[in-house]
Amino acid sequence: MFDINIDLNDVSISSIERDDIVFIQKWINEQNSSNAGNEKPLGLKEIYERFLEYYVSEGEFFLKITKKEKLIGVLKGRIEFKIINEVWFWYFLLDNQYRELGIGSNIIKNVKDYFMNELGIYDFYTGVCEKDLRILKFWNKNKFLITRISKGYFNINNEDLDMIVLKNCPKAD
Repeated sequence: MFDINIDLNDVSISSIERDDIVFIQKWINEQNSSNAGNEKPLGLKEIYERFLEYYVSEGEFFLKITKKEKLIGVLKGRIEFKIINEVWFWYFLLDNQYRELGIGSNIIKNVKDYFMNELGIYDFYTGVCEKDLRILKFWNKNKFLITRISKGYFNINNEDLDMIVLKNCPKAD
């Protein structure tokens, strides 16, 4: 578990606690049901397993994002301790009403700044399913560029889909 607390003007980014799990599970399901996708509801067991992954691993982070004490997002990722340390953003979901306002980009920027300033980590990655064009566009807007493609990484509805791996390239145009 990697504990993080970041306070922005009216947004707070902090580590998820066990008491948050039920509320976060319900919030994620509400967000997913209002999206056009056909995602099945996230069960309490699934969210608890994700919480335990983060809780028992020193490199995992699982963050809640609140605005005026109202949950508006979650971000899950991992620090990979290697010769050159890197951060992977695995899951980022922002409340529908806060999308397209620059808040998601500001959150990612501040989380990256935290890792750069506090831990000296400058390499950031994410993975996106090839069908998630809206998510790919978000990461591209934040200067994450394709570094490789993992063929057949996902199997959704008996269809093999590729995972696009993106790396943050701050000097990209």
